[in-house]
Formats: sequence, C-alpha cells, structure tokens
Amino acid sequence: METNGRERAPLRGAGVLAMAALLTTGCYDGLSSFAGADDDGETAGPHGDSHDGGDDSGEPAGCDGGAPMAAPRPLRRLSPAQYQNTMRDLLGDPGFVAEYDATEPLITERAVRQLRDGAELALGRRAEWTNPVFPCDIEGPSDDACAEALIASLAPRAFRRPLVDEEQQWLEGVYLDARAELGFTDSMEVLAATVLQAPALLYLGEEGTAVVDAPQTLRRLTDHELASRLSYFLWDTMPDDALRQTADAGELHTDEGLRAQTERMLEDPRARGRLARLLWSWMQLDGGMLHFSLEEADKRADLYPEYGPALQEAMRIELEAFVDDVLQGDASFERLMTSTRAYVNGPLAALYGVEGGSAGEDEWAWVELPATQRAGVLTRAAFLSVFSNTAAQSPIRRGTFTLEEVLCFPLGDPPPDVDDTPIDGGEQPGGSEVLTVREATEARTGEAACRGCHSVINPVGYAFEHYDAIGRWQDEELVSGLPVDASGLLQGSDVDGPVHGAVELSQTLAGSAQVRACFAERWLEEALGGELGALDECARDRVVDAFTASGDMRELVTAIVLSDGFRHVNLAEGE
Repeated sequence: METNGRERAPLRGAGVLAMAALLTTGCYDGLSSFAGADDDGETAGPHGDSHDGGDDSGEPAGCDGGAPMAAPRPLRRLSPAQYQNTMRDLLGDPGFVAEYDATEPLITERAVRQLRDGAELALGRRAEWTNPVFPCDIEGPSDDACAEALIASLAPRAFRRPLVDEEQQWLEGVYLDARAELGFTDSMEVLAATVLQAPALLYLGEEGTAVVDAPQTLRRLTDHELASRLSYFLWDTMPDDALRQTADAGELHTDEGLRAQTERMLEDPRARGRLARLLWSWMQLDGGMLHFSLEEADKRADLYPEYGPALQEAMRIELEAFVDDVLQGDASFERLMTSTRAYVNGPLAALYGVEGGSAGEDEWAWVELPATQRAGVLTRAAFLSVFSNTAAQSPIRRGTFTLEEVLCFPLGDPPPDVDDTPIDGGEQPGGSEVLTVREATEARTGEAACRGCHSVINPVGYAFEHYDAIGRWQDEELVSGLPVDASGLLQGSDVDGPVHGAVELSQTLAGSAQVRACFAERWLEEALGGELGALDECARDRVVDAFTASGDMRELVTAIVLSDGFRHVNLAEGE
C-alpha cells in the first residue's frame, strides 16, 4: 500500500482501452437560535436548519403522502476499502491488496496507472482465485465462445447489474481488437483486465427510473442500484449472490423485500465490522482535520513511559471489542454511551485500575470498569488519548468534539492567528505561578475574541479533566500536581445544565434527543454519501424520529434504508 508459472505478455491493450473509457466518463454564537428557534420563530434542526418546509427555490418540501424527495449529490466512486473488498469478493482472492487512491472524485492519470497495475496484479494472482472467472482453460485451444461467456459472467458481477447493449458491444470489440494482435490467452486477459478497470466497476453509478408525479430529475433506484447502495453501506463491498438474486427478481423495491435483505445482511459479521468502522470514524480515531490518529498520537516518554505501540494497539483492540459487543447485543445507543464493560489485557487493566485480567499483554478478559470513573466510549483510553496533548489532557479538543460530533453544534473556524500551542498547565513562563490545565485554558481563551466559542467549548471539555493524556484517571494533575476540577456545563442543547465529570456528562448525553438526532444524521450522511440537503429533510426527520424513540442502532440502519433518500437519486446538479 504473482503468476500461473509462465511468461505472460504485458497487457498492452488493457491499459490503453481502459484509459480511453475512463477518461470519457466523465463559530456559531447564537445559542438561543440553535437550541430552539431562529429569527423567524421556526423550529431549528440539529444544524440550525429551519424546518419551515421548503428548499432554496421556495418549492414545498412536504413529504406526508407527497412525492418522494432526495437531494442531488455528486457521483461517487469506490473508496480504497471498497475497491479492495470488491476485487477480493469478485475474484475470491482474500489476499489481494493493490495501491488505490480515491482522494479525487474523478479518475486522474495516476489513478489510471493504479487501476492498470491493480488489474495486472489480480491476473498475476490467478492461482489464488477461489471464484470461477474464466469460463474455460484460456491456455488451451482458442475458443472465441469463451470470450462471450466471460463477458456474460464476469462483467455483470463486476458492474453489479445486467449489461446494456453498448457495454456488450464495447467488450466484444475489446476482445476482437486484442485478438487481432495477440494470442488467445493474452486476449482473454486483456478482456478481463478491461472489465476490472471499467468505470462501471469503479463508480457507484445511479440513473434510476422515473417517478410518477415527481420532478424529472428525481428517480427511483433500480433494484440492482439499490442492492449496490445497500451492500456498500452495510458491507463496504459488492452485493453477494443472495442480494443479486433478490434484485434480479425485482423484490427490493418493496418494503418487505428491502427490510428482509437488510435484516439478513445485518446478521453477517461484515455488517458488524462496517458499523464498528462507522463508529470509529465518528470518533475520529484514525485522525481528523486537526489531530493525529491513535497510532500517531505522541506522548512525552518521561511522563508516560508505558505508552507506545503495544499500548496503542491494546487501546484500539479494547474499543473495537467494546463496540462489537454492543452491536452483537441489544445495539443500544445508551449502552454505547454509558456501559462500564471493557475488554482488557494486563497493561490496560493497570491503566484502568481494575483487577480480573491477566498481567500479560497477550491475555485478555472482560471486566467491569469503576462506575464512578467510566461510562461508555467517551471515557475509554483510545478516545481520550487522541483528544489530548503530548503532556496533558485537552479540554478544548475534547469539548470541541463533544459539541460538533455528539451534539451537532456548529462551531466556526478559529481565527487564523490563534495561538494553538498545547496547554499543559504546570509552571508558567517566568516561574511566577503553577496553573492547572483548566486555569491555563481560561487564561489563554479569556479575551473577547475567543470567548464567543470558548465560553461554550471549555465548560464541556472540563468535564473530562479527570483523565490524563493517555486516559488514566487522575485526582491530581500529572503535570501541575494540583487537584482536578471536573465541573462542567452544557449549553445550547436540550439537556442544558451543570455536569460534574465525564460519567455524568455521558449519562446526560445518552438521554438527549438532540444527541440521538445528531448520531442518526451522521449515519444518514454516510449512507447517502455526503452532507444532507434541504430535499433530505423528510428522510432526516423520519430517521431521527425513529432513532430518538428506539435508540437501537440496528433499527437506525433499517430506518435509513427504508427512507426515500436512500431509495432515490436526484440527477439535478448539486445544491
């Protein structure tokens, strides 16, 4: 980020032909407005959007009994994880790994080279394939009918839908052009490589079918498009045989058929892994705009000698195991936010101050963490380590995450000349005094230019002060040696009020309708492939209402899949 034993000719036709095909595809300071009403008195949503029933054009946005709605979105192509998974499942090669960069939405020249190399790598690993790909022995006698069979079998699976006539003719032409210059074996490899680089494999193309009494650009996804959207949402890979057969039978456009497939897929381990990655992404533990990933989060060795790759890996394993345990159980959001159950090895047990596990690094056990110190994901070492500085905790980072990602509270960008050096507390310059992190944070952000945001950020972040830079409990700060003050305050939410410590904060957030709405909206954005628009209001409201009532993350997935936004595509230009 390997071969059939004979010398293969380079794929001269595949790179050129596929390249030709690819190139032709083309700080919020109004607390009262956020919490309740906007200037016109309308109810505000989780992002401050007015629910007055209309988009920017003034068209009505009613949804009860009206036409379905979905906001326009840009064309998406497979993410690196989706590409690798798709190639592995298409070929039955679990060891396939190729360089693939999806940073840019459109295929660049570099991406074309990567795709060519990926196709060559895949063909070089034919001995590792466990799925039937070539319908004949391509090293045997020439058999043009084998090319037709390959097109009929491989291409529809790779494209995740039946071929259209133009694609059939295009692929037949690829084979015939190659056959005019190359031998049978190489021509078949050129044909297969072309399929593996085709836009229909790389892009999640959606054209849909017309909807009665709806705008012309609003289209209902076909069964195969819906199967693809569902599979990449729940599994991060192509549809399996059962899902394809359901799409072939035209059964996905009904609520019953779609719900049945969703429930089936949620029972698959791939779904648990995918939902766990959604939670991991939500917590930004693989890095964010302003912070490093867990594995890159450095700490001062003199203060945290136990911290290093082994402990970082243990932190990740612990949180992943906890999330999977929640998803395998009742999938309760409240449990995610408040449970004390943890999977620890010796070093983590020592960090958490618990007994019951092994003293070694390689032996793990489920334990209960102290209920006065831990409650759910926001009090686990992985999260707390990422949202800290190298020497001490960071109430600003922890508070900002809680507001923006847990409450969907919109904060503006900091001033361009802001002092962003770490605030570690301890002895201040000149040796005049010793301050806690809290006191030093107040001193740094006390000026008028900072107070607009930090009067909201800091009080939330202070609730986490009992956790040092690696998430260990502290009554006295490691750097300053002074007593910790973890009294905090929530503002601009539906659960406003004082909170003392992160346990009380987590319990309060777990019962917040605004927090559940924010969580549901984040998952809906993931499912739809981007930020929500005005035409997504109906889908958003229904998904939020369902999750606010149930708090069940599996039911949240089902509500998303059954929503109009998930089952339709808007081909208009983006908002």
